[in-house]
Amino acid sequence: MDIIDFRKKAAQFALKFVELQKKDFIRLGCFSDWSHPYLTLDKEYEYWVIKLLEELVKRGYLYRKMKPVNWCYKCETALAEAEVEYQEKESHSIYLLFKVKQPIPLFPSYKEVYFLVWTTTPWTLISNVGVAVHPRFSYVLAKLEDKFVILAKDLIPSLEETLKVSLKVLKEFEGKELEYVKLEHPFLDRESLVVLGGFVSREEGSGCVHIAPGHGEEDFSLVETYNLRIIMPVNEKGIFTEEAEEFAGKNIEEASLEVIEKLREKKYLLLHHKIVHSYPHCWRCKNPIIFRATSQWFLKIDHSNLRQGVLKEIERVKWIPSSGLERMKAMVEIRPDWCLSRQRLWGVPIPAIKCQNCREVILDEKVIELTSQVFRDKGSDSWFTLEVENFLPPNFSCPKCKSKEFVKEEDILDVWFESGASFLAVLKTNPDLSFPADMYLEGSDQHRGWFQVSLIPSQAIVESAPFKSVLTHGFVVDGEGRKMSKSLGNVISPQEIINRYGAEILRLWVASSDYSEDVRISSKILNQLIDFYRKVRNTIRFLLGNLYDFYPSRDKLSLSQLEEVDRFMLSFTSSVFEEVLAYYESFAFYKVCQKVYNFCNISLSSFYLDILKDRLYTYSPNSRERKSAQNVLYYILRVLIKMVAPILSFTAEEAHQVFLNQENRQISIYLHNFNEDIFPHYRDKELEKKWTKILSLRDTVLKKIEKQRESQIIGSSLEAEVILSFPEKQYSFYKDLDNTLREVFIVSKVEIVKGEEKIEVRRAKGKKCLRCWNYREDVGIDDSYPDICGKCLNALKEERL
Repeated sequence: MDIIDFRKKAAQFALKFVELQKKDFIRLGCFSDWSHPYLTLDKEYEYWVIKLLEELVKRGYLYRKMKPVNWCYKCETALAEAEVEYQEKESHSIYLLFKVKQPIPLFPSYKEVYFLVWTTTPWTLISNVGVAVHPRFSYVLAKLEDKFVILAKDLIPSLEETLKVSLKVLKEFEGKELEYVKLEHPFLDRESLVVLGGFVSREEGSGCVHIAPGHGEEDFSLVETYNLRIIMPVNEKGIFTEEAEEFAGKNIEEASLEVIEKLREKKYLLLHHKIVHSYPHCWRCKNPIIFRATSQWFLKIDHSNLRQGVLKEIERVKWIPSSGLERMKAMVEIRPDWCLSRQRLWGVPIPAIKCQNCREVILDEKVIELTSQVFRDKGSDSWFTLEVENFLPPNFSCPKCKSKEFVKEEDILDVWFESGASFLAVLKTNPDLSFPADMYLEGSDQHRGWFQVSLIPSQAIVESAPFKSVLTHGFVVDGEGRKMSKSLGNVISPQEIINRYGAEILRLWVASSDYSEDVRISSKILNQLIDFYRKVRNTIRFLLGNLYDFYPSRDKLSLSQLEEVDRFMLSFTSSVFEEVLAYYESFAFYKVCQKVYNFCNISLSSFYLDILKDRLYTYSPNSRERKSAQNVLYYILRVLIKMVAPILSFTAEEAHQVFLNQENRQISIYLHNFNEDIFPHYRDKELEKKWTKILSLRDTVLKKIEKQRESQIIGSSLEAEVILSFPEKQYSFYKDLDNTLREVFIVSKVEIVKGEEKIEVRRAKGKKCLRCWNYREDVGIDDSYPDICGKCLNALKEERL
């Protein structure tokens, strides 16, 4: 398959999954401009990616150099730091000896001296050119059986334990005194040099580190200082080349085993065993990676104080959770230059050209500018279909040798660079959007991914972060906190949840979880959320059912016309709404869920809706008392629908359409002003304070009623009469609330008297009214209605009017 066929199939594959994802997002109730998504494979987006590259080149941020980079030999490409994952891996661990070529001036009488070295990558010894020691660490010459060895003093105890030997110290000295000592390579006809490296650790190993500049960034940092040779005998597939001579054609594992065997034959191997440790893996194929020196394009992170500028912007951005600030700073402070080039077929090509005469690789601003225009018109496939002349300005020549014969390079840009270009390709070019974005949000792994690769070029070009805030979430784990895995059989797909429970339950699960940590999911958790959903939905159904004959334009009452308990509930609902708004604004969605559930379950179902049933069902339909209740139910319903709309989107819209009157029925809940209502911003904190006291009394009274029920003195609470006795101060507070308290306690009568504080619950006097079920002494005052109380009699007469 040629490169164009491959790229076409890759594009088809990508677009197929764009459509599948779009379908799933729509099913989940996510709002977006689905007809005009931004796609990194679009020609216009590719144009802006190249324009961003052009700006970076103009400002001197890019350079090409042979350096060790993260290399995936399965994918056959370089990787950026953001494309590397750390996983547990079993590796060879060997302790070996490097023999000193000539006596060391520090101890000239010791003829045969060895440096003790530890490594977990035996195959890299083929490329060894040196051994590094720390200049300020204390080192010793010690006797190890019949040999004299050099190692770090602080590591003697751990080495004695690991090697099962006894080390006798003969001399002690600083590492810097060993600089430039020449060593024999343990199995090749080559010299190795002792060099100084501040990166040498005394946490593990021997304090003597084998140096192969072709396979390590720290090793490579010593090349210029010591004029070390860069030996790179491993190809893009992880196979040793002819340069490795006897190891040619072998893969890394095969070479490691052969190196170990050679060391054993030469008696330079002290120990070989296996260890399990954290090791870098490719994010795509999940295989271990290597360090491999190749020529790549890099972005200089310290050019024009870019690193410091990025760190300042990190301080300005709001991080949710706040721990993201320090995490991001720590990553940027130590990150290396960004490797931008990839050896892959699918992506945006880097418009670099190579002079056929002097082999110079050129990344020229004018070539890039012309390339961007070609990509905008024909797409990036044109780099592989058109001749190089299509991308060259008139009379273009090699800046080094003046030749005019060129070929195109075929490296592509890191896909993270494409993602990071969205601030320019999307935000800065769309008049309906603003820069910087209000928020970027992704998983917590994107501190080293999208957040960082967006921030770096944005700061380089416009000296600003591309976002005002960043929100990160944890990862989905099962109910026991285990990572989801097919082998464990604990994977639950979103489609499975939608098909079984519906999209609302999935949305509710997302919103009710504390995303600042890993998020658990299981059938048990989802079933608990079904109970939550039912409570909210049933509350909405109750409210709708009791507003069938309520029309705001006809039935709206002023605040002064409302019953006191209704005014309290109006104020309390406003306070809940204010809290929920604050939670939404701080992205504390799980607190929204907690607040809404408690509001429906405790404030409404267990209190307000329960005590209203008498007024709603037994009072005259047009009575002020009933309309007072409906006014507040109308307000509660509007507020409740708005509070759940961002989470239970389908339920909110369904309820809204049922609820609205004919004149604006077609208007979606999502087109309404979130704060607009019939009682805007009503709060009465003094009234709330008063009713907090009343509700506390209610709790006490209900416990007394329950005891009488358990003693079988009464059945339902309506069979009870409550006598409240209060001292003077409390009596004056409660004296006029007898009818209100009767409604609040859901009893047939409340009597308030002055005296010692006391609550008495006894069986109510009178007969049971068959209409309202209250026990009253005026039941049967009208012979025409022998089983009806006076209150219900008045209601019936009003209905006839």
